[in-house]
Amino acid sequence: MTRGRALTMIVYVVAAFLATMAVLLRYYVYGAGLLLPLEQHRVSHLVDTAATYLDTTTFQVRTRVPIIKTVSWYGDPAADGASTAVWVEFSSLETGYGQRIDYHERRTAFDRRSGLAVACCDAYVDDDSTARQTGLAFRLPYGAEPREYPMFDPVLKREVPLKYERVENVEGLRTYRYSSTVGPAKVEDLPGQVPGKVLGLPGREFVSVTKYVRITRTLWVEPESGLPVRVEERRTDTLRTADQVDRLVSLQADLITDPGDVAAQVAEAGAFRWRAIVIRDVAPIVFLAVALLVLPVTMLVAARVRRRARAGRSAAAQDQQQVPGHDLADTG
Repeated sequence: MTRGRALTMIVYVVAAFLATMAVLLRYYVYGAGLLLPLEQHRVSHLVDTAATYLDTTTFQVRTRVPIIKTVSWYGDPAADGASTAVWVEFSSLETGYGQRIDYHERRTAFDRRSGLAVACCDAYVDDDSTARQTGLAFRLPYGAEPREYPMFDPVLKREVPLKYERVENVEGLRTYRYSSTVGPAKVEDLPGQVPGKVLGLPGREFVSVTKYVRITRTLWVEPESGLPVRVEERRTDTLRTADQVDRLVSLQADLITDPGDVAAQVAEAGAFRWRAIVIRDVAPIVFLAVALLVLPVTMLVAARVRRRARAGRSAAAQDQQQVPGHDLADTG
């Protein structure tokens, strides 16, 4: 095999390798990594510096009170499968002084690619192991789209529509804004637990009421990672008597993600977005460009090598023809 042909073969192999890597990166490596994690240890804080709530220790309404909602997620890898993950969520709403106002806990299995809840693995919501969890379990999937998603609400214990609104920037990061508004919805019966005078019914010592909740939740989601970088939750709880009259607002809060958490989540989502763009978009283009560039350059180099080789052979043949016959005999 001539030198030119050998060089051409090597370059063809390299070009084919680069083209294959481009295809694999975009359609296999990128896609194969888009699975929500089995392990999870994440904590988020939402705050309101001037909320109103019913202090159930004294049955007095407190106003302009700082409150904090702390939500923690923990993965349970022992209960997982290859395509299903199980997370446990703890959500505690407390005053800035440490008094608990509300608490919810749940265990949820979900599909690692779509994020949709799956009925298995000893799931529960609060003390109800029969609660049916449907829709997105905890967050949007990777590659979130500008459309409506169904999402499970652990406070209302039902699926709610999360509607896409528009594109907005959060600390310089491009996000999709989604929101949902649900309620007032019945969440809990409180039989004979509230003094009548608190509800404006002084003639009754204790009154049975039902708690109704209305929540407007807004999420700013970085679409590549599906991570919510900021959350706003406007919540109103009322106590309603049997005659369907709201007697008291027991909670009024406008909660929003703590600025420190926003900065951390923007950094995490931004880093994921950068990696995704490099693996899915930039690297395949670079590999293909190099492959397409190498081929013509190599063909030119190989052609030049072949021309030089032919020129060398022609010169040698001419030299041999110019040697006199008796000189050839003498050299023999």
